[in-house]
Amino acid sequence: TTEIYTRSIVGSVRCVQETAIRLLLFHAGLKFEDVRIKREDWPKYKDKFELKQVPALEIDGKILTQSYAILEYLGSKYGYLPKTYDKLYKVIFVMNTAEDIYRKAYMALMPSSPLDAKAKDEAKKNILEVDGPLHLGALFKKLSENESQKFIVGHKYTIADFYLLGFWATVLQNPDFNATFYEVIKTKMPGLFTYLDERMKDFNPYYKKCATKLYYFDAAGHGEMIRLMLKAMKFPFEDIRIKIEDWPKEKETGKFILKELPVVACEPCGVKFAQTDAIMHRIGGRYGYLPINKPEKLYKVVWWCNTWKDLIVNYMGFAHSSYSEEKKKEFRIYYFTKIVPSLFEAMESKIMMNKCSDYLVGKSYTCLLYTSDAADDTPCVDLGGRRIIKKK
Repeated sequence: TTEIYTRSIVGSVRCVQETAIRLLLFHAGLKFEDVRIKREDWPKYKDKFELKQVPALEIDGKILTQSYAILEYLGSKYGYLPKTYDKLYKVIFVMNTAEDIYRKAYMALMPSSPLDAKAKDEAKKNILEVDGPLHLGALFKKLSENESQKFIVGHKYTIADFYLLGFWATVLQNPDFNATFYEVIKTKMPGLFTYLDERMKDFNPYYKKCATKLYYFDAAGHGEMIRLMLKAMKFPFEDIRIKIEDWPKEKETGKFILKELPVVACEPCGVKFAQTDAIMHRIGGRYGYLPINKPEKLYKVVWWCNTWKDLIVNYMGFAHSSYSEEKKKEFRIYYFTKIVPSLFEAMESKIMMNKCSDYLVGKSYTCLLYTSDAADDTPCVDLGGRRIIKKK
């Protein structure tokens, strides 16, 4: 189990570091308990933590402290820390620069700042005229020089992105930070603003700002495997089932990529995903049902998914074709006497090779179990799924 402990301080800005840790855990698809400690409860908790401070991360009874150390630990473990020294330098540079401006702004803007009124006015002026433009300009320069303006370092998420988004969340949520930074970044550094705005949309599900919709026919088929995975994740989504007779009209509306189903849409973001395999990879990879960092296990998962799909596609493609009933009968005989035994024999071999008899690959759920369960619901034939697996 993973728990993140943060201290909830009434009237205070939410900490950049704790937000960065939460966003990383969410993006990695890790389930965690978000324990937010109230001010009056802090004395009961503080002796639990090294250095008597939070945020802290507890993993299977082991408590980690110090935000930077936690982020680098998680980044190294889940692929958010670059492997080259040059990119690692850039990541740490971005985080240090963002922290510098955050701390200076905190001292200038927050009621809990130890500065007196005169010193706070001077600090605020410095943020607006000197340190703000200097530090934000350095971040904008790093983004402009990067190989991709979608990320701050490299071409995928690093801990630096999560840290910057933690800072941006503070700008969006806190009125003083918003008044100081939002318009400046939007008008004077549009590239940086676009990067922050677009990346924040990736976390609309975390902030519960978007509605996920699954479009498919009122049947099982390819849509069912996506439904099952989303339900297993307890991920809220709207299951929109389109009647076959309505499909000719619906597919011309422009709502569906490639004019086919299933499609998963995120609104109001406007993000849409098509192609069943691609959707399963996207959801499975994001939420921990696809071992994307373990090539050998990934191969096994995709092998199973493709094999189940072969069973479905081979049958459905012929059964619903325009061939004569005699031809269909010949195919059914061939299908059940040749194709099915061959594929089941290969599956049986894979099951016996897996170390854990409760799952098909590894020791936990993966994308493929939902694929096989969807096959169970195919009305024309029982193709396996959990019912057959459990019998074995």
